[in-house]
Amino acid sequence: MCGRFALASSAEAIADYFDCDPPAQFAPRYNIAPTTPVLARAASGLTFYRWGLVPSWAKEISFGNRMFNARAETVAEKPSFRAAFRRRRCLVPATGFYEWQKKGEYKQPYFCHLNHRLFSFAGIWEYWQDGAGNELQSCAILTTAAVGTMAQIHQRMPVVIRHQHHASWLDHHLESTDEAMACIADMNADFEIYAVSQQVNNSRHEGAALIEPVGDK
Repeated sequence: MCGRFALASSAEAIADYFDCDPPAQFAPRYNIAPTTPVLARAASGLTFYRWGLVPSWAKEISFGNRMFNARAETVAEKPSFRAAFRRRRCLVPATGFYEWQKKGEYKQPYFCHLNHRLFSFAGIWEYWQDGAGNELQSCAILTTAAVGTMAQIHQRMPVVIRHQHHASWLDHHLESTDEAMACIADMNADFEIYAVSQQVNNSRHEGAALIEPVGDK
């Protein structure tokens, strides 16, 4: 799964990576958690989405609190995700994410990254409006079975869309989901991992120290 991640990049680096500018209020973050705003690239450009997808038919925003991940194997069929997968895909930039491995009564957090380079999670987004006219754009990150080093610490991992597949992933005019699924199948991401401080367990903690390596217990 993917329940916490980091985006330790400058606005300039993100603009160069996506060939469009992030919102002026963008700032690097090291402990991004569900229900908070996340930067994502949709077909229309870069903007912020609430992390935790709220389907258009949901009665309350709280419906999305646990909908921050969508399984790649079933995203095209699940009622909460299928419309977004077919018509509203996005790319969620990151420089790494956190995963936890249980060791007895202790859970060791790890930082998982691709040589600390900027990359993109496969995402989907949705538009929601309540009866009072309040609007919300929210998103979820796709996950798949863990492979490579990730399989050592968890059964699931987030899907990464390779840069050459960005345009295909965002193409909401596709009549078939085959090409989108091909983007997922070609992710080819073998993450590097190392242990980090338990400070990351509290989503209120922020700062570059959270991704510094520590001794693995």
